[in-house]
Amino acid sequence: MTDDAMPPGMIPSGSTPVFTEQTLPDGLRKEHKLADGTWGVLRVLEGTIRFTDLETDEERSIASPDDVTIRPGALHQVATVGPVQLRIDFYREPESGAQTT
Repeated sequence: MTDDAMPPGMIPSGSTPVFTEQTLPDGLRKEHKLADGTWGVLRVLEGTIRFTDLETDEERSIASPDDVTIRPGALHQVATVGPVQLRIDFYREPESGAQTT
């Protein structure tokens, strides 16, 4: 299931560039999932996307300025609905023994 609450203490681990309806990679338009231990927050900066959770067959329209939290291993895909700008921010658990600020 998507849109789960991210566990506390997660740390940023990177972001994609801002994608548009023309630059969104084919890999994101097809069935895919995040790596184990990696959470994603898909941020719709402008426009609307169609987000499909392939585990539940739930399809939702996500419009700016909303976002969707994606848990590790959740099969999903994204489709654009007209002009759009979006970015995905990734988070991971801190390494054991590491201190967070």
